[in-house]
Parts: sequence; C-alpha cells; structure tokens
Amino acid sequence: MTRGFLRKIKLLLMVILVVGGSWALTQWVGGEETIIINGRKVTVIDGDSFKDADDEYRIYGIDAPEYRQICKDSENRDWPCGKSSRTALETALGEGEHSCDVRARDRYGRMIVTCTNADRDLGASMVEQGHAMSSENFDQVIYGREEASAEKAKRGIWQGAFEKPSNWRASHPR
Repeated sequence: MTRGFLRKIKLLLMVILVVGGSWALTQWVGGEETIIINGRKVTVIDGDSFKDADDEYRIYGIDAPEYRQICKDSENRDWPCGKSSRTALETALGEGEHSCDVRARDRYGRMIVTCTNADRDLGASMVEQGHAMSSENFDQVIYGREEASAEKAKRGIWQGAFEKPSNWRASHPR
C-alpha cells in the first residue's frame, strides 16, 4: 500500500467519525424544531415548555414527562414518553397560529402561559392526548376532565406505568 492510499483511508475514517459523532450528538441532545408563536420564533424544550431568544415559557395547568423520562407501555416495555411528549407539543404548536397569554411567572422566572389555537386550549389538548398530566392550582385540578378521558382510554402515558413527572424530576436532578 502506498502512503497516499493510507492517508486517504485515514481521512475517510476521520470524516466517518466526525459525521457519525455529529449524528450521535443530535440523537443524544435531541433535535429542536423552531416554531413561530405570537410572531416570535420558539424552540420546544419538552412537553410543557418552550423558549424564545428572550424568555422561557411553561404551559399553565399541565405537567409533562421530562425529555429523558422513560415510561412503560401496555406490555411493560420501556418507551420514551418524554421525547413523545415533546414531539406532540412541537406538532401541536406547528399546526396553525397560536396565541399565548401570560398568566404569571414561576419561581424559575419562566412565563406561565395559556396558549390557544382556533379556540382549542393547548394544555387541555396535551392532557387529553395523554402527553401530560393535569396539575393543581390551589387544590383545583385544572384539566381533570381531560385527564380522566385520557386515563380511561389509556392514551399516552396512561397506557402503562409511569412516574409522575414531578417525582421523576426530584429523583433525577439536573
């Protein structure tokens, strides 16, 4: 073998490593889709939050599985419920115009928002599809009817066993 041939092989291997490493990194980090809301580009973080260049937003009344959270399906197999929840929010936000109204700021400085699209509440939709749980506000369950519907139909996280997102966060600090 000539030295030139060996250099070409090394170069090819380096290219393969760089491309493969880049692909692996995007799989590990997770691809983010940019969406326009209220005229601003936003990036979905997980099933209940998104951000723009200036702020981070959390959808009022829901608690979705964290991006890296794993749930069990109806046959007790692992499935990436956190990734599924984020994908569902990306899809929902990508469907038409959404209007988001700020209700408050949470203890982390995020804006708590209610988002609607054609008179459909995004939080209600995420809970009803089983991609999030209803959260409580002053002992009132925000989307109790939607959560009961998802649980009865075994949609999303309700198809098998899962850890409440708040409990999962407590046992998996960042």
